[in-house]
Amino acid sequence: MKIDQIDLAFLHLAASHNDRFNEQDIAGSDLAYLGVGRTLDKLAHLKESNLIQLDGESFRITDAAKKIFWDKDTPLQTRILRLLQVKSFEESDIARYLLEELQLLEKIDDARKQGLLIFTTVKKDEKIIKVCEITQEGNEFLQVQSLDPKSQLEKSLQDISIKIQTSKLDNAKIKEILDKIQRISTELD
Repeated sequence: MKIDQIDLAFLHLAASHNDRFNEQDIAGSDLAYLGVGRTLDKLAHLKESNLIQLDGESFRITDAAKKIFWDKDTPLQTRILRLLQVKSFEESDIARYLLEELQLLEKIDDARKQGLLIFTTVKKDEKIIKVCEITQEGNEFLQVQSLDPKSQLEKSLQDISIKIQTSKLDNAKIKEILDKIQRISTELD
């Protein structure tokens, strides 16, 4: 599901207000600039996408929406990358949107070392700021994460096979390892 910056702002508004928001919350937020027509269109889109639900006089974020960015069972690194798929952010904005402080900088650094995100510099208000951007490898990582466990394992086995084929091992050893991987793959079916 594709979430844009405005969708994210509405979902964050709910997540930061005890999982719900109302008309006054919107008026007092960064979303006030949208105007009535665009606000109603976005709310309808979020409701159709099962990201929010009408709950009396307010809107409530759904469990499906919470799982995207705020589910503590989802690894923080995955949630960071999902956020960066929406938009590039400064580290402080990542913490603000994810409602997360603990281990955030460490996870961002780990993701950078793995090549899943990069830092770029941008000039903003006469200052140079550092923002995080997701890389192609980060997008591929999230694609694998979205697969069911069996498909994730099959993908991992394929990646291992490719690395072994391009290794400097002798052909007999490569064949032996690939045969073992093939047996594991066959057992999965």
